[in-house]
Amino acid sequence: MRTHIPVFTLVLLVVAAVAPGPMAATAKADTITVCWDGSGDYLTIQEGIDAANDGDEVVVCDGVYTGPGNKNLDFQGKAITVRSANGPDNCVIDCQDDGAGFWLDDDETAASVVDGFTITNAHDLGAIVCLYTSPTIINCVIVGNSASGVFSIWDNPTIANCFIAGNAAGAGGGIHCIHASPTITNCVITGNGALGSIPPEIGGGGIYCSGVGDPIITNCTIANNWSFSDAAGGVFCYECHTGPTLTNCILWGNSDEGPNDESAQIDGCDSEIAVNYCCVQGWTGDLGGVGNIGDDPRFVDADGPDDDSGTLDDDLHFLPCSPCIDAGSNYAVPPGITTDLDGNPRFVDDPYMPDTGSGTPPIVDMGAYEFQADCRGDLNGDRLVDHADLGILLAAWHSTGEGDLDCDGHTGHHDLALLLTHWGEECP
Repeated sequence: MRTHIPVFTLVLLVVAAVAPGPMAATAKADTITVCWDGSGDYLTIQEGIDAANDGDEVVVCDGVYTGPGNKNLDFQGKAITVRSANGPDNCVIDCQDDGAGFWLDDDETAASVVDGFTITNAHDLGAIVCLYTSPTIINCVIVGNSASGVFSIWDNPTIANCFIAGNAAGAGGGIHCIHASPTITNCVITGNGALGSIPPEIGGGGIYCSGVGDPIITNCTIANNWSFSDAAGGVFCYECHTGPTLTNCILWGNSDEGPNDESAQIDGCDSEIAVNYCCVQGWTGDLGGVGNIGDDPRFVDADGPDDDSGTLDDDLHFLPCSPCIDAGSNYAVPPGITTDLDGNPRFVDDPYMPDTGSGTPPIVDMGAYEFQADCRGDLNGDRLVDHADLGILLAAWHSTGEGDLDCDGHTGHHDLALLLTHWGEECP
């Protein structure tokens, strides 16, 4: 799987302060650079934050950042952006099993932005801890932490375009919400675990929420998370006064110690959970809602070449003819969201799939990724249409197997023509 997560565009409106008199003074935002090798303004990320004022941008050079000044990072309530120079593939905060990556507890708002880091080996409440604050967290890879990926209490963070994988906590290995209303969009949450230790019925390896709060979860793929209790491994809600809204999401392959597929995906506070236009394994309709399905989403390779879910090679893109294509609700997509987790266009019509979703076509897909036209002939998920795909098609000739490209239920001459039309193309 390509682990690059492209920049998610966030426009911040900065209101200029106008001084009395004939001349108007406009504050100028600064860019502060942090480079571990001494080539920037500062050596550690915290030093860069300390030097910043509202509206400034702290840009962190490529490298692995460890030790004091590069963990438990504190914005101090500042409306600043702290971002990597070249995305999460190139900039890593390694907490070395001690502390969190970011600790935000000083009334930060959406104008306080964490953008484009890999955060790993945190050992605290979370890799990113949000207490009574509402920052923006975008384009991050949060992986391999002995803590929740994001821990949120009494706040409303925005979490978008993030890959959250292989984290483990007592509950909510991916995201843990207490009295919180995060907005979570275009995220993959996979292979996270709930140890179920306190109390034993707590679960939610992917997402855990409790108390007062209304998380809004849209176009997320929540797959292969687990719980060591009989509470849902995917999304679990406990003692809710309000509850989450899930739309255009996929909940698949999540597991717990209970007997039921559907309840392993999402459970708890049934009357408070709203699920619409989602693909849920074992779906029986017990949670109500509209537009929901229980058909196999046809992921390319849900546990990746290493056969281990929750690692960065998991490929949760769609193969052709996935029932999740053109099956979401356009009305649920947050304003301004025009791309998927890869940065490819949202609202791409697939002429071979019926529009089973809601809205004016083109209809958005379910999940974090939108199926792209250039992927039509890619039958093995290697992002290229070539001889390997031709071999799969021919092996499935005149059967209902894997060679079906026009989604009519069998493999034949039209499928071959489609493959040849896309020959040599690469999936974006």
